[in-house]
Amino acid sequence: MRNVIGIIIITVLLAACNPSEQSVEIQIQTAIENHGGDAYENISTQFQFRDKFYKLQHFGGNFKYERIFKDSLNREINDILDNDGFRRLRDGKEVELSSKDSAAYSNSVNSVHYFALLPYNLKDEAVIAHNREDVLINGRPYKTIEVTFKKEGGGKDYEDIFMFWFNTSTYEMDYFAYSYETEGGGVRFRESINKEKVKGVIFQDYNNYKAEKGTDLIELPQMFEQGKLELLSVIDLEFDVEDL
Repeated sequence: MRNVIGIIIITVLLAACNPSEQSVEIQIQTAIENHGGDAYENISTQFQFRDKFYKLQHFGGNFKYERIFKDSLNREINDILDNDGFRRLRDGKEVELSSKDSAAYSNSVNSVHYFALLPYNLKDEAVIAHNREDVLINGRPYKTIEVTFKKEGGGKDYEDIFMFWFNTSTYEMDYFAYSYETEGGGVRFRESINKEKVKGVIFQDYNNYKAEKGTDLIELPQMFEQGKLELLSVIDLEFDVEDL
């Protein structure tokens, strides 16, 4: 009996030391901790992405995401998404929007912040995560986690499928991919090319690649190594120097 108990104890200890043997929930939490942990909960920062300016705030369980830009008539547009919903200001005055436009603008603002905050958002209750087989990417071992979403709480794009590859040494999210159905659908693969620590949180830039619609996400690392993916764009978040 003591031998059996000893084997159980050793197995538990090995699982605690080796993330690849842990539950997917623990692996996700490990990744979140390594990318910022508690710093995600209270952060205020801002960044430039393409031709628009973004503000991000988390405070005491609340959030506020903003997007600021000039329209074709040189009017300042300020899109605000927070716990109370979405609103648009034009030169400081609130604009009345149709339900369709409000949903579209809200989804657009949320999308930029959602991707910027990965892997933090994988703690959401709507996330359904599964372990997939470990892989080598450019000679380095990676843990593979597939993520789908519950319809309830999963947002407009709950049918999207994500796959994440976490470095088994650092547990940083060096690669991720997703397939989506909106606007005709598609498949994307992102390679982290730059990491910046902003107020305790790691934010990343990416090379953004395209694969043919219907490509199984599990095939993308090998296709990436073989040069079979099309580089679409570079995702570059420009933070204020004071924030770094």
